Amino acid sequence: MRARLIYEKRGGACFVPHAALVDLFSRAARRAGINLRSTEGFSPHAKMSFGPELPAGVVALCEAADLWLGEDPRKDAPEKAGARLVSMLNEQMPEGFRVKKCIFPAEGAPALGKECGAAHYLIWPRIIGSAEKLLDRAKSHFGEDVLSAEVLGLDINIDIDEKETNGENGPRISIVLANPAKNGIGGWVKALAGEGLVAGWQDLRIVRTALGRWNGVRMEPLTEEGVACLRL
Repeated sequence: MRARLIYEKRGGACFVPHAALVDLFSRAARRAGINLRSTEGFSPHAKMSFGPELPAGVVALCEAADLWLGEDPRKDAPEKAGARLVSMLNEQMPEGFRVKKCIFPAEGAPALGKECGAAHYLIWPRIIGSAEKLLDRAKSHFGEDVLSAEVLGLDINIDIDEKETNGENGPRISIVLANPAKNGIGGWVKALAGEGLVAGWQDLRIVRTALGRWNGVRMEPLTEEGVACLRL
């Protein structure tokens, strides 16, 4: 039985590395009394799959994780099974992590990696007047994998905690990238630093708002929670 979790990591949780997520979710599920299916082989562990890796320090509003359960939670009150799993996990998740939704993909549904063909980022540059220049550099760095890109002005209201943007409230970059597993945002930041356009991560505040697919015109997030984040 596969359960797909849509979750966020905010505040200090954004510094938890991708490699630690399996242990983190495994411990939370174990404390919640949720039975997880194990992988086979010489070193069995809880069977899970996560969305594309994010560098430490990037806030995430709608990440995805697939967990394989040892039993079907829908056998009793199936319409409440997802909400019940969300509540059980959130009682055990570390501060900054919050599960927003649980859905149950149909048997034979695509793997999570195939569902995450695009990612949307919001980027706040701390250097005044640099947004257009940094956006141009993103277009040249990612090439045709830039599916949509624009600079949002001050008149666009984006309701994200000031702590997560270090209080930055100037123009911000909105960008959708194809193949987020390949097109890591960290490579772009490294390129910017190498060219002296920024000093490093401290000059940028980055939030990944949604994962999903590109339909040729716009991004289709995995769930309606992603739609809400994408429209911030």
